[in-house]
Amino acid sequence: MTAPDVRPLTQADLDWAVGLTRVRRDRLEGHAPRFWRAAADATERHRAFLSHLIDDAATLSVRSDHGYLVAMNPGPYLLVDDMVVEPAEQWASEGVALLRHASAFGPLRFVVPGFESERLDAALDLGLEPAEIWWHRDLEPFTGLNVVSEDKSISVEGAAGQLVPAPPVYDPGGPVLLVTSVTSPDALTRVEQSAARRGARVSVVTQPPSDAALATLLDHAGYTLTTFFFTTPTSA
Repeated sequence: MTAPDVRPLTQADLDWAVGLTRVRRDRLEGHAPRFWRAAADATERHRAFLSHLIDDAATLSVRSDHGYLVAMNPGPYLLVDDMVVEPAEQWASEGVALLRHASAFGPLRFVVPGFESERLDAALDLGLEPAEIWWHRDLEPFTGLNVVSEDKSISVEGAAGQLVPAPPVYDPGGPVLLVTSVTSPDALTRVEQSAARRGARVSVVTQPPSDAALATLLDHAGYTLTTFFFTTPTSA
């Protein structure tokens, strides 16, 4: 079997890559209609962003026949989020080849939506390990007194969080509550209510893979496992 041809992603590939991403974004939205709801100008925003990254010498941008990968370097890991392989059966060959190529430049942090099983298998085939798990739940608009505050931090008894904007290509209808600590179901409810008063429409909780108790709490609270973050093992 011929090895997949991994080569630079260029401006000539821009329309093709943007089109692949649009198809994937539609698929994501079907699994989390608010969390992954596309912004009205998502395609235009992504085109401009990807064009910039292709020209950025500090960013790795490569493609194969059926997919592409962009790896940014914001810290100790190469962040691989903007990556699409289509059709999905090409993940086992081209997806793994693209990831392996990127891993030669440094340790990876690879974003994997939970329902994308072929993407998940590629991460495992490459020997990456789960480092963080995101769960989410939609929040409904608060019907009482709404609060306007410049302070984006939220702290209640037993829980704390931060209001953050959604990524530019998504529009959940308001800010996102990123829960940074929670000790009980009641505390989770309190921090959600406080965030909803401030306009938050989605709550996200990060879970260490080893924290089974938190996973159980979130499952019982109606959260959905949304995204895995895989990293290169520290011993690798």
